[in-house]
Amino acid sequence: MNDCYSRLRRLVPTIPPNKKVSKVEILQHVIDYILDLQLALETHPALLRQPPPPAPPHHPAGTCPSAPPRTPLTALNTDPAGAVNKQGDSILCR
Repeated sequence: MNDCYSRLRRLVPTIPPNKKVSKVEILQHVIDYILDLQLALETHPALLRQPPPPAPPHHPAGTCPSAPPRTPLTALNTDPAGAVNKQGDSILCR
């Protein structure tokens, strides 16, 4: 997880590079940065001229015909082989 926080520090330009910030502060900067990017996309002149994309088809709650079935979190939490810090966990930070 620390590697993920370090990567976020490098990627988000609003985090001061030479100041010690807590993990909570990093997450606050990340959220603010995402909101700023979203606002920039929503108000960009080139994007405002395009027609909005068609709405996705509505499916009853909890169903999606194209999505693979999901494993319940309770099953994931009880799996002893699902230990944290396995090799390959870093894919979450890419």
